[in-house]
Amino acid sequence: MNTSTTVSPPSMAAQFDYASQLTQQRFYAGDVIYTEGMPYNNMYVVKEGEVDFYLIREEKKVVVATLGKGQCFGMIPKLLNGNHPTHAAAKTYCELYLIENEKLEAELKEMPQLMTSILRTLAQQTNVVNELIATRVNYQPDVLVYAQLLQLLGAAEVGKAKAESASGPATLASPLLSEVFSSARTLLGHSDVHIRNSLGNLAMLHLVRINDEKGTGKRVTFSPKDIVANARKVASQHKDHGKLDYEYINLQDFAALVEVPAGTLMRKLAGNEFAEDIFTFRKSEIMRLLSEKGRKLFAERRIKSPDEFTDINDIEFADQKSIFEILSRCDVFDLTKLMSTIDEESVRAKIMSNLPRSKQEEIESDLKDLKPADPIEVQQIGKNIIQAIQKRMLKQ
Repeated sequence: MNTSTTVSPPSMAAQFDYASQLTQQRFYAGDVIYTEGMPYNNMYVVKEGEVDFYLIREEKKVVVATLGKGQCFGMIPKLLNGNHPTHAAAKTYCELYLIENEKLEAELKEMPQLMTSILRTLAQQTNVVNELIATRVNYQPDVLVYAQLLQLLGAAEVGKAKAESASGPATLASPLLSEVFSSARTLLGHSDVHIRNSLGNLAMLHLVRINDEKGTGKRVTFSPKDIVANARKVASQHKDHGKLDYEYINLQDFAALVEVPAGTLMRKLAGNEFAEDIFTFRKSEIMRLLSEKGRKLFAERRIKSPDEFTDINDIEFADQKSIFEILSRCDVFDLTKLMSTIDEESVRAKIMSNLPRSKQEEIESDLKDLKPADPIEVQQIGKNIIQAIQKRMLKQ
């Protein structure tokens, strides 16, 4: 089920007389423009591209709207206590005009009070609708959802024992079609059109039969024992990608899926080896830690003891005597290859400061002409150095 809506802009929406005076920003597909709850700063006008607006509820991301060329966004927070009600991210490459607060406030002051009230009411209604979409979106395929609903209705009709019996022929249930509609409206909140289409899909897949019995009305006939298992097979072959695109996975599950340690994944993220949008951070947890432990938790690295050293970046926590002794035994060319791959300035400085001036100059000279090093070889060099430093410090 696609929950987002794409709104067509009016033909003249992008044409305004002071566009040439405005600041412009560029965003690439996936770049976050702002997040839900951020203070209002600017209004934006889409010059090129498309922007998605989404909410995250129960760790699931639900796109609620998409705007394109000539349309504006970001004005609504000014009417709703100053904070953005959704996240905004570039769906494609985008170029946006920025309209500053002061300019927009001046425009709003010139607007009649009636129009301001209408805009505020529309904004409030849009927020309510977006929240309903985000909290009610179902991440299971409809064919499975309706099979589960029918299984419950069937078990209630024929009895749980008969519905689950493993021996003998499957017992059939035939609840009234009107009863199925009523249950779907109450439990799922779906419209009659949605219910009719979903039951029609079940019938086309031969999971149910809809019969018109004279005198009693239409009935839905199926096997309560088999319907969910059969629906699950169908769903596995025809996944609803519109829902699964925004399913979230935590770090431990991600590590298990790709069979790589979680620590390795985090180091690769820190080394900018992954696209940033692979990882999503839970805002409520960040705010809790910020409140309890302050900004230092995020700004400063946790000091590690020698037995926790894992890679060359941990050389920051080693003592100078151990570093000097181990590095003095290292081949200069190996150190040059290692230095060519280290991005952390503090790590580079720690290594260079513990080398004699002659070695420092030799490494700096070799770095100018060095060809790209084998990453596996360099990783092993760094591992050997940090293990040697670790071993020496633990002996002290």
